[in-house]
Amino acid sequence: MPVRAALGASGLHVGLCDIGPEQLSDPFLQETVKRVPARQSLLAIPKAELGHAPPGSAPAGVILHVGRCGSTLISQLLKQHDGVVVYSEPAPFNEVLVPPHRAERGELVAALRSLGALFSRHAGKPYLLKLTSWNTLYCDLVAEAFPSTPWALSVRDPVEVCVSFLRHRPGWLRDEQLFASVIDPSRSSRGPEDHVARLYGALCNAAGRLDPARGKLVPYEALPDAVWNVLGPHFGLSIDDRLRVRMAAASKTYSKSPVGRATPFVPDEANKRAAASAELHQAIDTHARPALSRLAAKF
Repeated sequence: MPVRAALGASGLHVGLCDIGPEQLSDPFLQETVKRVPARQSLLAIPKAELGHAPPGSAPAGVILHVGRCGSTLISQLLKQHDGVVVYSEPAPFNEVLVPPHRAERGELVAALRSLGALFSRHAGKPYLLKLTSWNTLYCDLVAEAFPSTPWALSVRDPVEVCVSFLRHRPGWLRDEQLFASVIDPSRSSRGPEDHVARLYGALCNAAGRLDPARGKLVPYEALPDAVWNVLGPHFGLSIDDRLRVRMAAASKTYSKSPVGRATPFVPDEANKRAAASAELHQAIDTHARPALSRLAAKF
């Protein structure tokens, strides 16, 4: 299974780990890598061979999201389906997509396609990619790499998302300059509230440039039912009554619980809304909510 990747002048170097698809029960792929002892190896794909993927190696679906919006619940419930393998926030895609991009666009797309072929070979059957939230900023590259793959964007009210980001910043958000050229090209952010609101808007704007005919918008409020009513059919997965019951039962557990330490899910919408400052509301009304409205209008 691909667990690391580096795109350089000579091609794509991929770290592989001898972990089977049946072991991917953790909320995130890298948690499985840390939990399961496994032999590691290195694969080099020369630059001239990048993008040479066999037919049928593209993912059956790509799950994009704005962060803190139920995407991990989606991926964990879809793991209940025996006919598909779900890779949750795989580091190799992060490592190819992270800026600054020193490779040309065509090489980035080809590298993503080659990674898809490696994940396909590992899965041995249809597979889904649930990407990291900031990957949505570059979702046009992902869509170009897999032009026939359906996608979905998981969203949540921007107040709840932004409060969560301000409370517990993911590592990639701590460096405000990392994605500044996309989030805030004018360099006019006025504090953390403004920055996270601009981030939310940039994520929606990026997804808005994709072909809506290939996509689905999945509001947080529609979960978990949207997993079997919307996403299953969208990704070509058959979900019968027995599987639906199993998914519904699994949805009552906190989706980010470590393996073997399941805890009940506790709703937190009211708590997050109560914590939002006037400055955050103003920034969201300026940058985030209009972008979400424009995106929703396309569906």
